[in-house]
Amino acid sequence: MWDHKFETLLRDRLPGLGADAPLTEDLPLAAFGLDSMATVGLIVAIEEGYGVPLPDDAVAPANFITPGTVWELVSSLDGAGR
Repeated sequence: MWDHKFETLLRDRLPGLGADAPLTEDLPLAAFGLDSMATVGLIVAIEEGYGVPLPDDAVAPANFITPGTVWELVSSLDGAGR
C-alpha cells in the first residue's frame, strides 16, 4: 500500500473525509472534496514531498480519481524519495 507521507498529503486535501474515516484505494476523491484547486495543491505537495516533479502528461484527471490512481502515479516516479 502507500506510505504515511502520501496518506497525510491526501487527507489534508479531503475536507469531506473525517479524521477517523478509512482512506481506501477506491475512495472517490471528488466526493470528499478533491476539486480542481485541491488537485493543484496535491500536485504541488507531491512534488515537494517526494522531491520529484510530475511530468506534464501525468497531470491528467484520470490520475486523480481515487487514492489508488494517485498512488500508482506517485510510486511510478523515478527517484521519488520514499
